[in-house]
Amino acid sequence: MRELDRPGTLLGGVLVTAQRCYGALTIKGRLLLLAGILFLPCVGLIAYVIASMQQSADGSIRRGLSYAAQTISGAVDAELRRYIALAEVLAKSPDLAAADLTDFEAEARRVGLVTGDGWIIVSDASGRLLLNTLAPPGKPLGERTPEGRRSQERAFATGRPSISDLFTGPNSGEWVATVDVPVFRDGKPFRCLSIAMPAASYTRLLAQQQLPANWLVGIIDSQGRYVSRIPKNATSTGQPASAGWRAHARVEGIAEFPSIEGDSIINANAHPQLSDWTIGVGIKQGAFAEAVSSTVKTATIAATSICALALLLAAGIASSIARPLDSIARKRAIPGEAAPSDPPEVRALNARLAAAEKAQAESERIIQDNFRMLAKARDDASRTAEQLKLAAKYGRLGTFIWDGRSGTSQWSDEIEELYGLAPGTFPGTYDDWLALVHPEDRARADRDNKRALITGKLDSEWRVALPDGSLRWIEGRARLLRGEDGADLMIGVNIDVTAAKEADRKRDLLVHELAHRVKNSLAVVQSLAHQLLPRHDAKVRDFTSRLHALATVHTSLAENDWQGADLAALVAGQVAPFVSAREQLSTSGPAILVPVELTTQLALVIHEMACNASKYGALTTPDGHVDVSWSLGPDALHVRWQETGGPPAHEPAVVGFGSRLLTRTVRHLQRTFSENGLICQFELPWLDAREPVDVAAAGSVT
Repeated sequence: MRELDRPGTLLGGVLVTAQRCYGALTIKGRLLLLAGILFLPCVGLIAYVIASMQQSADGSIRRGLSYAAQTISGAVDAELRRYIALAEVLAKSPDLAAADLTDFEAEARRVGLVTGDGWIIVSDASGRLLLNTLAPPGKPLGERTPEGRRSQERAFATGRPSISDLFTGPNSGEWVATVDVPVFRDGKPFRCLSIAMPAASYTRLLAQQQLPANWLVGIIDSQGRYVSRIPKNATSTGQPASAGWRAHARVEGIAEFPSIEGDSIINANAHPQLSDWTIGVGIKQGAFAEAVSSTVKTATIAATSICALALLLAAGIASSIARPLDSIARKRAIPGEAAPSDPPEVRALNARLAAAEKAQAESERIIQDNFRMLAKARDDASRTAEQLKLAAKYGRLGTFIWDGRSGTSQWSDEIEELYGLAPGTFPGTYDDWLALVHPEDRARADRDNKRALITGKLDSEWRVALPDGSLRWIEGRARLLRGEDGADLMIGVNIDVTAAKEADRKRDLLVHELAHRVKNSLAVVQSLAHQLLPRHDAKVRDFTSRLHALATVHTSLAENDWQGADLAALVAGQVAPFVSAREQLSTSGPAILVPVELTTQLALVIHEMACNASKYGALTTPDGHVDVSWSLGPDALHVRWQETGGPPAHEPAVVGFGSRLLTRTVRHLQRTFSENGLICQFELPWLDAREPVDVAAAGSVT
C-alpha cells in the first residue's frame, strides 16, 4: 500500500483519492453506498425482463394478426370454391348449349333458390347478356359491366374459372362480384356462365370470425376497393381503401400505414388462392401500443415502486444503525459489561446498547417485511406473464422444445391445454405424447415425427381425444436444430386446426348434397318423360336410356367423392343394361381413374356404342360379344371397341345422334364395318396434357 502512495504512480494517486473519499464517509453513507451497489444489478435485471416482456407481447400480437389473416383467407377461398363448384356443374348442362335457354333458365332458377343470395347470369362470348335470373322476364338485359367483361375474357383466355372485381349490378343495384366459368364449343369461346355473389355475404363471413373488438378486418379487390370491412366506421362497400393499404396490398406479412380514418395501423395481409383479392387484419397503433404496454406498464409500476421502497427502507435502516453508534461516539462510552460499582455513564451506555439491540430487532422485522413485499411483487410479475400467455391462448397454439440428448420435451401450458392436460402434468417423453394421439392417427404421426429427425422439418397433423370425449385436430410444425456436439434440439408449435377441419367437412357435405339434388333432378326428368311422352316411341326410350346413363355416371362420381370414375367400372356400367349375359362383355386395360371433366363424355360415347350394338350389332344375338380395351398415352386415352358373333356390320345410311356424338367428342375416329362385326377406335384428350382446345370441343357435346 505504501508503493501506491508515491506521487509518481498515477494509479496510486487515484486509489489514494478514492481511499480518502471512502474514509470520509460516515457509517450511514457507507451503508447507503452498499445498498446502491447491491441495488444496481437488480435494476438492470428488472429492465431486461420488462424489455423481454414487451418484445414477446409485440411479436405475439403480430403473429396473431398474420394467423387471423390467413384463417380469413382460407374462409374466403372456401366460400369461392362453393360458388365455383356450383357454376362448373351448371356449365356442363346440355341445355346451356341450346339456342333457346328456356329450359336452362328453369334449371338455373331452381339452382338459384339453393344458393341463397347469389343469382345466375349467362352471356355470349362478346359480353352480351342472354340470361339473368334476377331480372324480370322480358326485360332487356344489355351488356355486361366492364368488370364482368374483364373477368369473362380472363376465363376464356385461361380456360379456368375467374373471380371478378367488385361492381354495381345493373339489375340488383347492389355491389357484387361474379364467378365466371367459360363454356367452349368447337374449341372456341361460346358462352360464359356466371354466379353473382353479393358483397354483403362476405360481410357476414367476416362477422363470423369472432376477432377482438379493436381489430380492423377488410377485403379489397385487385383495384383496391373494399369488398367488405368491419367495423365499417368511415368506409362503405366499393369505396377505395386507404392509399397506404393499396400500396402494400401485394405485400405478404406485416406492414404499417395510415388507415382510411387517418389512424396509423399495423396490418397483416393474406391473399386467397382463387382470386386477386387481399385480406387485411389490422390494429390501430394506439390500441397495439396499449395492448403491448398494458402488461409492461404494470410490471414497470410494480418494479419502480419496489425500487423506491427498497431505497427508502435502505435509508431508514442506515439511519437506525448509524444513530446509536453516533450517540455512543459522542458519549465516548467504554464498551464492556457494567458492574454495580460502575459509574452512571457506563450504565447509560449499556442502556443505549440495549436500545441498539432493540433497534436491530426492529430492523430485522423491516427486512422481513421487505422480503414479503418482494415476494408479492414476484407474484404480480407472474400474473403479468399470464396475461402475455393469453395471446398464445387466443391463437390456439402452444410451443414445445424437444431435447435429443435426453429424449424429452418441454411443453408450454398452452400446448398442454390443447391436449386436455392440466398445466405441468405432461411427463415429457415421446411415448407419453404418442399415447395421447388418436389410435387411428398414431402410426402416421409416429412416422412423420421420426421422418422429421432425418429431414429436419416436421409438417403433420393428427387428432387427440379430449377428456370430455370430443376430438381435436392438431397441426404440428417444427424445425430441427443440429448441434455440433450431437445435442439436437427440435423447436416447434402445435396449432388447433379443428375449426378448419370442420369447415372442410361442411364443404364436403355441401358437395354431396348438391350431388344428391342433381341425381334427384335426373330421376324427376326421367319420371316425367315416362309419364308425359309416348311409352312405345323409340326416341323416348333412347332419351330415357341416356338419362339413365347420365344418372349412372353421376352416381359413380358421387361414390368417388368427385375425384373421378374407374374406367373399367364405367364401361361395365354403361354396357350392362344391353347384355343378356355377363360373358358378352370383356374389358382389358390398365386401372385408370377418369377425370371428372372426361367422365360424362366417355360414358355417353360408350352408352351410344352399346345401344347401337343392341339394335344392329353383336348384342342383338345371345352369341354376340363385345371386347373393350384401352391404353393411356402421353396426351390421350386410346379406346378400342370390337364386336364379334353378331350380324355383319354396315355403315349407316343416315347419320344419327350416336355418329354425331362420336365425331364431335372423340378424335382420330376409325370405324371398320366388316362381316365379323364393327371395330371402332378413337382417342380422348387426357386433361393432364392441358390441351384447352380439344377438351373444350369434347365438353361442348355434353
